[in-house]
Amino acid sequence: MELNTAIAGMAAAEEGAERLDRGGLISAILVGLIGAIVIFITPGFLAVVAQKTGFDNDQLGYLAAWDINAMGVTIGLSTFALARVRWRLAVGFGLALIVLGNLLTAAVMSFPAMAAARVVSGAGEGIAIGFAFAALGRAKNPDRAFATYLVAGALLSSGFLYMLPSIMNAVRPSTFFIVVAGLAGLVMLSLRAFPDGSKDEPDIFAGGGKLDLRAASGALLGVFLLFFAMGAVWSYSERIGQLSELSDGAIANGLSLGTMAGVVGAGLAGVLPRRWGRSWPLVFSGAIGTVSFLMFRDHVTPSAFVVACTMMMFSWNFAQPLLSGICSEACQRGRVVCAMGSIQTFGTGLGPAAAAATLVTGSFTVMIYAASLILALSIVLTIATMRWGQRPA
Repeated sequence: MELNTAIAGMAAAEEGAERLDRGGLISAILVGLIGAIVIFITPGFLAVVAQKTGFDNDQLGYLAAWDINAMGVTIGLSTFALARVRWRLAVGFGLALIVLGNLLTAAVMSFPAMAAARVVSGAGEGIAIGFAFAALGRAKNPDRAFATYLVAGALLSSGFLYMLPSIMNAVRPSTFFIVVAGLAGLVMLSLRAFPDGSKDEPDIFAGGGKLDLRAASGALLGVFLLFFAMGAVWSYSERIGQLSELSDGAIANGLSLGTMAGVVGAGLAGVLPRRWGRSWPLVFSGAIGTVSFLMFRDHVTPSAFVVACTMMMFSWNFAQPLLSGICSEACQRGRVVCAMGSIQTFGTGLGPAAAAATLVTGSFTVMIYAASLILALSIVLTIATMRWGQRPA
């Protein structure tokens, strides 16, 4: 194991952790998908909100941050709730918040009201993601389980982003949010198969465990920085295409092909031989991601936009199962990977907000160079942390 996050006194309990069956895996994937829908389709989400409200670029960035940061808070709270509440009841409550938040989004127009609606929805999304990640962490092969989840999300988001121009022409923006609310309601029907992990969860937060803070802090900071950089550029990729005066069709092709490349990246990460480790694959992912960022500079041609989106989403989805696998192995009951879900969500949410502050010049150049440096730093820090974790305590 490359990340040595030791939890004292938990060995016997870990061996008794209930593994995820096929029905539970399907339910966990569905819950995770509806929870992460805003992240999977962020450019499309912002485009629909812009069509509905006319918000400018910095308002859209801050709105995405409100949603995703609310998500991060409740993922973090879910880490502490795993041993204290019935998982199915908690997920049902989260899905109900997603339904309510999207119905409110469909009904309001002002920025404060829209931000409040997205906070409600984001809170529900975070609960769904937190418990879904904990459930996926119980799979026999966590890397593969998370890769399956990412492949499913990338396929669905690719189809949506490809159809985005047609959807925006065919239906009112409010209808989109009503549909999302309906999908969250349908996912509730799968909760019978969702694992009810609280039945056998010892509560380590009552003093039963001890974390290697150096290794855990370094790894989570590396995750935060990677998602901060990726979230900033991905959120504004559609707007970069608009600034370069690309056609709606060219932008839709780039976004959809990018998410399809994410399918390939996640799938490839899921089948990598374990003997290869995670360090060199993460270096490869970081290099691809950095090149993709730099391709968004200045005036972007249609072909460059497609290639940049493709490389960026391949890099992001290739890295995520590797990081999730590290955290899943650290705690088979899902607590560490659940905490990682909170950290990565904060990174994804704060990225667009930080980028919005650099857009006063009307250019994305500062954001692109900053994101490139932050991505490189995240890879270096993560690999250094893994090497610290391999040293004897």
